[in-house]
Amino acid sequence: MSADDLSPEDVWPLPPAWMFGCTKCARLYRSMKEIQEATAELWLTGDRGVDWDPMDSGPGSRIRLARHMALTHRDLLPDWAPTCARCVEHRRRVEKTASSDLGAGAALVGAEHRAAHLFVPPRGLGLV
Repeated sequence: MSADDLSPEDVWPLPPAWMFGCTKCARLYRSMKEIQEATAELWLTGDRGVDWDPMDSGPGSRIRLARHMALTHRDLLPDWAPTCARCVEHRRRVEKTASSDLGAGAALVGAEHRAAHLFVPPRGLGLV
């Protein structure tokens, strides 16, 4: 498969330069990519039918990076994407719970999703 065969939904975005100015962002991003590459290699070369990421370290690495960015760099995150169904859901939840005890949690999860837009392909955003 060549790059021309990839759907835009599957293309990993190039993260913004500011992420690499933060030591923790750079470390978490590098770790995420290393896990992704190792798992992809095992899927290609390993036995069929085996879950080569049984501990879900790939999704966990993306969540750790998104959480760090949501907590540390919230002012640098992109705004809600109007064409992203998940953004619409998160934004609605944030607005609905703003004055309740659930408001801070909803805002954090929404910020994590917005952060994921910076480093996860569009097809994977529904999972974050």
